[in-house]
This record gives sequence, C-alpha cells and structure tokens, in this order.
Amino acid sequence: MKVRITVKPRTTNDTSEMTRNIGSAKVLCGKVMVLAAFAGPSNSPWPVRDIEAAKQKLFEAEQWMKMQALRFGKIVEFVNTYYGTDGKFIDDEIPKTLEDPNAYGFPSSIVRKMGFGTTAGFINWVSNNMGCSQCLCVTFANMHGRSYAAPITTQLFKYNPMHYNLDSCLCYRYPSNSDVESTASVIAHEILHLFGAWDFYELDESDHDRFQKTQLMFPNSIMICNSSDIWQSQIDEINAWLVGLKEEGKDWYRWFEPHQDSYT
Repeated sequence: MKVRITVKPRTTNDTSEMTRNIGSAKVLCGKVMVLAAFAGPSNSPWPVRDIEAAKQKLFEAEQWMKMQALRFGKIVEFVNTYYGTDGKFIDDEIPKTLEDPNAYGFPSSIVRKMGFGTTAGFINWVSNNMGCSQCLCVTFANMHGRSYAAPITTQLFKYNPMHYNLDSCLCYRYPSNSDVESTASVIAHEILHLFGAWDFYELDESDHDRFQKTQLMFPNSIMICNSSDIWQSQIDEINAWLVGLKEEGKDWYRWFEPHQDSYT
C-alpha cells in the first residue's frame, strides 16, 4: 500500500529544533553516562531485593540501543552509576506527571543528595572524571504511573542554564492501571526521547491520520508501542535521524512530527 504524504512547512515550534543538541543527551553515539536512581515514597520504598531486577531491565534497554546503533553504523557505550540501591532514597514529592512543577527539577534533588551543588557541577564531573561527553538521569520510582521523559528544551536552558541542563526521565515500576511491571521497552522509549525521538502513537483524535501512517510504514517502531519483548522493536529511520544515528534526513520526515509536545 502506498502512503501519501504532503510535507508540512517547518515552524518555529518544531520539537526537533527545541530539543536537539540541548541538554546533556545530544546524540545516541559515543560514551554516555547513565545515572540510575531508585526512589520511592515513604509508604513504598524500593525493596533492596527488587532493585537488581530493575537494573537488569536498564541493562537490557542499553544493550538493545547499542544493537540498534550498530544497524546504522554507529557505536554507543553506556556507563552506569547508581544512587538509592540501598532502598533508602525516600521522597514523597516524586513527580506524578510531566506537568508537575518539579518534573524538570527533580534531577537536581538527586545530584544534591549525591554531594553535587548543581546539575551543571555533576555534568562537569562526569566529563572530567568518567570520560563521557554525554549523560542522562533515569529515576526508577516504586509507584504506579505513566512513565515520561523530561528533555531539556531551549527555553528551559535559557531560563536557568545551571539548573535546567540534565536530561532525565522517570520510569514507574508499574503502569497506571496495572500490577505488571514496566519493561525494558519502556525504559528505552523514554531514554530515546531525551535524544530527540518523537512519539508515533496516537496522541488524540486529531492525530489519527499520522498514527495510521506510522503503523503502515514503521509497525515495529519502539516509539509506537512498548512491546513486552524489546527485541521485537526497532528504531525507525525517522527517529534514527532525530537521535543522531542517521546523518541525513528527508523532507517528508517532518510530516510525522507530533502536533504537540509528547514525551511519554
């Protein structure tokens, strides 16, 4: 089946322009430091025995992204550091949604607990001591909720470059209405947002046409759905370009840009 696409004009609100090369996660290649923090509210801290399984899901997501990068002739290496693996990272103000006032600032509270004054100080430490040109923060919350990414935008960075610079995502242990634990696919999906990937699932009723076309052209894209088996998914060619795995984009890629910001 042929898919008809009329390229829309570029606008000043393009997501790719707002997040690309802004923040601490720029392109999905090279050496990337991942700060993985394990947080829970006072009534539900992380059981230490369960943290290892969450770490393994992160490792699986990273291995998958490494393999996807190789498909496009790129090499990415992940170096992990952890906080809260003793189950003592308790916080009753873990953001519930991306609209939470603390969503973009939450990584600051994590790096301060680690002894860094600012996220900028943490990023500099990573660069100087770990040999990583990029870094990001993944918070694993022992709660139910809808996982989301908080990529730093141009507006946030200009507002306070010392505070808004560390790209981060929050992965809930359980989806909002389920007691089945989130998978490695969820982790990879949210991390890819930090490098600039677009959501390809249906955002609302007005988004149906775009969704249908993405299903036809990229049925296995990890940005459409989070399969229980991450190895059944791929990074599609558009998102490969957005995250820096493809050097050259095509004009028709812009047709698939979401009409609203979406980082879940």
